[in-house]
Amino acid sequence: MDSPRLSRRTVLRGAALGLGAAALGPLATHTAAAQAAPPGGRTAIVIGSGFAGAVSALRLGLAGIETTVVERGRRWPIDPAGNTFATLDAPDGRSAWFSDRPYINPLTQFQPIQRYAGVVDQVNGNGINAVYGAGVGGGSLVFGAYTPQPRRQDFEQIFPRQIDYGELDRVYYPRARAMLGTSPLPADLLANPKYVGARSWLADVADFGGTPTFHDFCVDWDLVRAELAGTRRPSVTVGEGPYGINSGAKNSVDHNYLPRAEATGNVTVLPLHEVIEMREVEGGTKFEVTARHIDEYGTVLETKRLVADYLFVAAGSFHTSALMVTAKAKGWLPRLNEHAGKGFGNNGDFLISRTLTHREYGSKQAGPGVALLYDDEFPDGPISMSWQAAPFPDIAGGNTSTNLIQAITRDRGSIDYNVATGQAELNYPFGEGSDLDTRARRFAGTFHDRADVAHGFPANGIPVYTRLAGFGSASTYHGLGGMVMGKACDYEGRVEGYENLYVVDGALIPGSVGLVNPSLTITAIAERCLDHFLAGVGGG
Repeated sequence: MDSPRLSRRTVLRGAALGLGAAALGPLATHTAAAQAAPPGGRTAIVIGSGFAGAVSALRLGLAGIETTVVERGRRWPIDPAGNTFATLDAPDGRSAWFSDRPYINPLTQFQPIQRYAGVVDQVNGNGINAVYGAGVGGGSLVFGAYTPQPRRQDFEQIFPRQIDYGELDRVYYPRARAMLGTSPLPADLLANPKYVGARSWLADVADFGGTPTFHDFCVDWDLVRAELAGTRRPSVTVGEGPYGINSGAKNSVDHNYLPRAEATGNVTVLPLHEVIEMREVEGGTKFEVTARHIDEYGTVLETKRLVADYLFVAAGSFHTSALMVTAKAKGWLPRLNEHAGKGFGNNGDFLISRTLTHREYGSKQAGPGVALLYDDEFPDGPISMSWQAAPFPDIAGGNTSTNLIQAITRDRGSIDYNVATGQAELNYPFGEGSDLDTRARRFAGTFHDRADVAHGFPANGIPVYTRLAGFGSASTYHGLGGMVMGKACDYEGRVEGYENLYVVDGALIPGSVGLVNPSLTITAIAERCLDHFLAGVGGG
């Protein structure tokens, strides 16, 4: 990268982004320094384009580092006609990553679909299934749009003391919220007749004797209002979400971080490029990534090899860890330590469906949610419960509620390379009877007793959590760990044994973030990692 090219890109970056130091907040010092003295033709590869990959792309691009983002999935631009994504009641090939059957919805899980580069990937593990996004935007395309910040008291039970919650609270959580465009459910929408489910959840929390904790969602509420007005296809307002939001109301990172990264002129995103190898070259000072360029139906068009000074891995907790343990087993990254692949947790998730509730929740429920219930008096330890809007069939009536219980648990599995199959696999030997399941089932019963039975509804509010249908702890959207900070990596994401190799996504998190959805925390931690990285490379 010669000087004239860098100079042109610096100009382009300022013109295209329109972001001054005030807009960048605490990052402005690092960015200004990097722009004044770009780091000498250095290059980077980012694997994955979800929350952490998008953060990496933007911050590296702003610093003048020539960056290639390698993403296995396709782009999902919002179609003005509202037909970008499949829907939960009518899944097609767009719903699943090269699968003959769709995931997520138990009512359609046996419906045949065409194999296609769909948006949801499910890793079928031994003891748990873990769900990930596939596409430009990664997990942000398919997550429930929940962006709560964990409480200090919960966070500090899990994270090492080297991660200062106060610093995250002052600097990185606000930055992540500003970039993602998060905000709570507005009062006018909560009062709308379509939001009967949200109001019923708040009433159930009151009957339980709890106080709702309102939090942010990664949603453009003006587009939700447009859905209600009939000018956008109903998506958020009918309980859609896991396959993407056709109205465009979800503030996934392909709407914020990634376009700003590409506008720097220093970032190139390669969709439909699936990484199959990564290895050290030149004594570990550079890295080579091999990717298969495929079409939307899986045909391999070409195989590419990319080499860069820095490698940032952000492919999702399982896929990041799988790449690492495979590279170690095959001698491509021989200096990875014994902690690689260890410490996988499901964020304490336990999914239930409450059937025949005594309140009306609606069939096609407007969401995504509204508030958390924390119970710090629960005898088995602090626990939380939230409500998730869902599109139930009309035949189910309007009296079914989907809720996620989350507990702090030390249950941890691993991602291991299986020599016999030549592939990495997810092993999680915790199911019915485990610490998490025992506590979550007990809390589901307690909630039923206090919110329903005590108010004269002994036959109602029955919690369903059968693992056969993917409930309980049988599956998770929130798999975390595998390359845990302070173990396989340092506290800034640098992989132990390598100077220029970083893990910056959910694989870095120690199995849980503390009773809430991890998306905001993953984004904030990635911002922190990139700040430390850029401070280290300086302008040199």
